[in-house]
Amino acid sequence: MSIITEASSWLIALCLLVGVVYAGALYFRDRFNRTYGSTLATLLGVFRFCSVSLIAIFLLKPLIKSINREVDKPIIVIAQDNSESLVVGDDSTFLKNAYVEQLKNLQSQFGDEYEVQMLSFGSKVKDGIDSLDYSEKLTDFSALLEEINTRYSGRNLGAVVVASDGLYNKGSNPVYSYKKLNIPVYTIALGDTTMHRDALISEVAVNRLAYLGNKFPMEITIEGRKAKGESSTLTVSRKGNVLYTETIAFTEEKFIKSIPITLDASEIGLQKYSVDITSVSNEITKANNHKDVFIDVLDSRQKVLILAYAPHPDLNAIRDAIISNESYQVDSKLAKDFNGDVSSYSLVIFHQLPGIGGIGANAVTSSLERNIPGLFVWGSNTDFRAFEKLNLGYSLNNYTNNTTDISGAYSDEFSLFTLSAEASSMIRNMPPITVPFGDYSFSPGVTSLVYQQVGQIKTKKPLFSFNKTDINKVGLIAGEGIWRWKMTSFAQFESHNQFNELITKTVQYLATKDDKSLFRVHCKNDFAEDESIIFDAELYNQSYEAINNREVSLRIFNEEGREYNYTFSPNGQMYKLNAGKLPVGNYSYEASVNGDSGVLKERGEFSVSPLLYEIINTIADHRLLYQFAHDNNGEMVYPQEMNKLVDLIKQKKEIVSVSYENKKLDDLINYKWILALIILLLSAEWLLRKRAGTY
Repeated sequence: MSIITEASSWLIALCLLVGVVYAGALYFRDRFNRTYGSTLATLLGVFRFCSVSLIAIFLLKPLIKSINREVDKPIIVIAQDNSESLVVGDDSTFLKNAYVEQLKNLQSQFGDEYEVQMLSFGSKVKDGIDSLDYSEKLTDFSALLEEINTRYSGRNLGAVVVASDGLYNKGSNPVYSYKKLNIPVYTIALGDTTMHRDALISEVAVNRLAYLGNKFPMEITIEGRKAKGESSTLTVSRKGNVLYTETIAFTEEKFIKSIPITLDASEIGLQKYSVDITSVSNEITKANNHKDVFIDVLDSRQKVLILAYAPHPDLNAIRDAIISNESYQVDSKLAKDFNGDVSSYSLVIFHQLPGIGGIGANAVTSSLERNIPGLFVWGSNTDFRAFEKLNLGYSLNNYTNNTTDISGAYSDEFSLFTLSAEASSMIRNMPPITVPFGDYSFSPGVTSLVYQQVGQIKTKKPLFSFNKTDINKVGLIAGEGIWRWKMTSFAQFESHNQFNELITKTVQYLATKDDKSLFRVHCKNDFAEDESIIFDAELYNQSYEAINNREVSLRIFNEEGREYNYTFSPNGQMYKLNAGKLPVGNYSYEASVNGDSGVLKERGEFSVSPLLYEIINTIADHRLLYQFAHDNNGEMVYPQEMNKLVDLIKQKKEIVSVSYENKKLDDLINYKWILALIILLLSAEWLLRKRAGTY
């Protein structure tokens, strides 16, 4: 600790000199000190010198500089896999009892030199290992990495020890993702690498949507492990009725067979199909011999028409994006060749229409007169005078057949529908498209998803926007070349999913008819068994103003007729309900509320699907654990060698305590004890003077 000041050192000496002069003038004017005597005068002079000098020094704004040193021990994180796959094999008793004690003993062996943190993980990360029950349905090494980064960022993280069987079914491969930690990673190899006798359904591939009266494909993959010479019977059933059956003979020690079948969609709604195989003798587990599949059977697809002035690469990009969602059927036509009726379509996409020469004008007018929503894409062939007469809230004046390349700026205020973080990122990085050059005008009701951006300047001109007229909804992409956005999606994410999401969400918003009901309930139609069942509800009065002062109740029914009762809670202007987790199965629900015009009800269905990833693969992957540790400057050990980890970690010279030096500056005037000292000096001086008979 030291005192520093910006003032020169001679000013400090001047402060001391002021104290000396003040004390001398007051107590040493009389060289014989007849008033106080020499001893008392000296004592009083010292008191006055100290108090005056301190007060004078405060005028220089001195600071106290203090240095504190802290020692941060190296942190060792021991993360234990808590997933179901660990206890499928023969060593489940060991893992539930003796192994836990070994793990706790390992923690104590590190001593006081290290800070040891114990975690358990599956789909989520939890503190400690006291609640190990090996019940997690998923294994996610990425979630563990994210938790470690969050908790120990900026700390002295020395090493990570991961105890697992090497099987993961969510997130990224740990061999590659953990390298950014830049610390040693050690692994404890658990589980059994021996292939046990087992007959299982490893996968059922099927589309989640089907349409009434159509046939839909299902592909079932059957595996037999060490079951050569055995046979099993596959059955597919719905509501107790067997729809398909086949006998499977296991002809090899490691047998895999894919069985494609075709089923009829004969009933509307959420349908559960049960896939089963009979067990073989002495198989390790029967939990993977059954699988439920839920199919949402819809009445019909929505039809979308793409009508274009001329062939263009945008057309295929838009079409491919829309048909990636099976809820839509797409027809693509050139306007000059189209003589059909637009009334059967839920949405028409007009590419550069109405066009020069009156091409497509009749189709546009016919579509709007029938209140069919439209998505317009401007281009160099658009007739902008004819477009302005449509009164859609957009116009382009003074167009002189010139175009310019314009980038887009994503609008954070956009709220008509929600895009994923990846799709939003794609929009922020998408290349320019070719936009007609002219004077833009648009109605106040236009909502922009993307604004035009010139260089680094974000304008208020819409590039991708929506408007709602008196009769329907319309959208506008104010330029051609969005096929480039599709290429950007693939370059950035190695997938077209983000571009497809942008287009399908646009189509979904425009093609969906406005719901005029006063009471609406929303939820997903499929939940995983580890998900909470979430409902949202909206209630409106006769003026379509949102209200949330009524009690909204919900009844959920399972397939056996058991009833679960809930009550919604107000959430802003809406209602929300978390019904928690429910067992695997098919459910229906009925929500009700007393509205202004009587009791309002909403009905629907949803399913809860099982998570079987942990019991499908029962063979531990120690090769991955070895690679995981080796590539991260660590080693893999087996449970009986667990104590070696302490020596291996202590041998790492880089895993040491770190000393931090914290410097702190405080104003000297903030120290209250100095004020108390000055008051004490002045008080003592006054008392001594008083006692001596003076003031």
